[in-house]
Amino acid sequence: MLEDWTIYSWYCPNCKTQVAGLKNKKNQIRVICTKCSAEMVRTVVGRRHDVIDIYMHRLEWSIVTWN
Repeated sequence: MLEDWTIYSWYCPNCKTQVAGLKNKKNQIRVICTKCSAEMVRTVVGRRHDVIDIYMHRLEWSIVTWN
């Protein structure tokens, strides 16, 4: 079996910082943004279809909503 060591990169939708990661066995790329600490999970569904789920930590979420 060939291993895919391709680096996948995109820009964080929250703060526009470039993030990069490697794909795991479930076709997911899991990264944490260094600027805003948002955790992103990019799932490769098909050739032209990717889904990005963004998770904010509880502390950052409360700072964003109250300020």
